[in-house]
Amino acid sequence: MSRVCAAAPVRPVAFTTTARQRPRATSTLLGACILALLALYGCSRSRGPPRTEWVIHGELRFYGADGHSAHPAPPRASFRLWFPYVTGDLYGAPGAGELVHPQLQADGRFTLDLNASLPDLLAELEPTHFTLSYLRIEPPQARIARLAPAALQANGIEPIGRTEWRDARSQAPLMLLYVDRPAHLFGETVVKGQHVRYEVRAPQAGYCWVAEQTSPQQRSYVSVPAPARVLLAVIDSGS
Repeated sequence: MSRVCAAAPVRPVAFTTTARQRPRATSTLLGACILALLALYGCSRSRGPPRTEWVIHGELRFYGADGHSAHPAPPRASFRLWFPYVTGDLYGAPGAGELVHPQLQADGRFTLDLNASLPDLLAELEPTHFTLSYLRIEPPQARIARLAPAALQANGIEPIGRTEWRDARSQAPLMLLYVDRPAHLFGETVVKGQHVRYEVRAPQAGYCWVAEQTSPQQRSYVSVPAPARVLLAVIDSGS
């Protein structure tokens, strides 16, 4: 389980000199530096070994406006991938910048290691305040972040299409969430005659996958095991 680390209390360190006494400000600064190094050392040891399930092996694919038919990939020089986080909510503008960078190969396959960026993500987490008023999380103190990738113009900020995670086998849309403690995210409403339900359970701190399951009567968002293979789908906007 991931933890935010704090330095254990450390006794003040006394410094002596054989010539003249060092200025008090210099000794205080040196002591603060030592305490900071000890804190960093303690945190690096407590995070534990990298989690293999946090290394994502995926494939970038392009689809037509219908979201299903294959679409020719644009020239690599005409777009770039951006991996920001929405913090404190499932939807909305990113609250944390690009903390992770995929290793994209020529055939569209990529590897995304989420282990190294964890300390930066923990520093960016915010209190949870859902835009959708019917959503709740227990405990209320739980903090979340959603990794929301986008495919943008190479030299601009406009998206070249709608981007979403997908299960490579079922083609079901996915969300990838980080939760800083065990939590239960839930809520339901009715939109245009369709029942919308969220039922996400994270048994421990870390990343969890959420699948969108749809039928004519209901659209559900539920926690699911990590898929064997994932796609990063870019769907043509049709413009």
